[in-house]
Amino acid sequence: MRKQPEEHAQNWDLRHEDFNDNDFLYDVYSVMRDRAPFAHTDVPFLSATPGGAWVAVRYADCYKILQDWEHFSSNPTPEASEQLAGDLIITLDPPRQQKFRKVLNPYFSPARMKALTPQIRGETDRLIDTFISDGAGDLADVAWRQPGIVFFKYLLGMPIDDVPLCIELTDTALNGQTEEARMAAWGGLYQHIHGAVSARSGAPPQDDMIDVLLAAEIDGEKLSFADVVSNAMLLVQAGLETTASAMSFAFHYLATHPEERDRLIREPDIMPKAVEELIRYGGSIHGIPRTVAKEVVLNGHTFCPGESVLVNYASANRDAIEFPGADRCVLDRQANRHLGFGAGVHRCLGSNLARLEFRIGIEQVLTRMPDYELAPGKDAVFHGNSVTRGYRRLPVVFSPGERSTE
Repeated sequence: MRKQPEEHAQNWDLRHEDFNDNDFLYDVYSVMRDRAPFAHTDVPFLSATPGGAWVAVRYADCYKILQDWEHFSSNPTPEASEQLAGDLIITLDPPRQQKFRKVLNPYFSPARMKALTPQIRGETDRLIDTFISDGAGDLADVAWRQPGIVFFKYLLGMPIDDVPLCIELTDTALNGQTEEARMAAWGGLYQHIHGAVSARSGAPPQDDMIDVLLAAEIDGEKLSFADVVSNAMLLVQAGLETTASAMSFAFHYLATHPEERDRLIREPDIMPKAVEELIRYGGSIHGIPRTVAKEVVLNGHTFCPGESVLVNYASANRDAIEFPGADRCVLDRQANRHLGFGAGVHRCLGSNLARLEFRIGIEQVLTRMPDYELAPGKDAVFHGNSVTRGYRRLPVVFSPGERSTE
């Protein structure tokens, strides 16, 4: 029997089975935002702290925490540190974090990502080609495989044949049913990336992200091998899971709102705004950890050193104080400072790539199967209960089309 939203709000547990219902989860977030600036969870999820964590659920508070790295550090708690295999850019604070990021930033520049447009469009079309003539297919395959193929083939320098395995391991590591399954998947992914990086020893440079990490120097010192492997692993996780989840959600939304689907086809000029709104509304990230480094008062609440805080992007992005009509998807929303890519010094490194993959995925589906809708008699499978949430199966039907000439 499902708990009431008020009961969930007292002790938020994102892995609870009730939260496989996405609308219900947002009902709980609404209660949490109305009740107090900060909720609490006793569940050691993400924070890896036995005492649980505070949860920031309102937009203004989330934004301030993300901007204030001096009080809300990205350095993990001691318990979480034990689970890390290296010095990750996402767990560092300035100045080292800024120096590390300076090494990677040029590789994700807007110009470099824009140059990938033809390749991303081609890879998306090839995925659609596998079912376009049938008049039926699974759009989750496009959402989950396109970002992986693009990232592995054009940025990371790993074989695209590795994509299905890495998707499976990443998904299980984040969303597995048990702690044992999740930890085994983390270990499997680490070993796979370890092998890929090891294979570069003595090999000619390929001008990809692995080579960038191997050559990187911070304060005159190269990264340790463990740090190279761990950060390559981090890039794989970030490049696969979050974009895929968001894209799958957008495909489902447009399939179930044909008037919105048709509007995007009819008014292509609103696509840039629609991309931002679908990212805001979809809310594929539900918790990013911070550790309190120094005592600080925020919105009347005193945070003490050592405490964990989870910054809930998804809840913040449905805060009506920042987004009028926050629970509606407004494709041409004018003011949209969503937190889909975070904020502050740790704002998503790959946001330019993610936006491009997301936009092209939607454009190609709408261009080649403009009347697509959910397949009658077949269920779309949504996977929640975790920090990333999206559709694992999305069966659709449409008027058959021709394969791409590429």
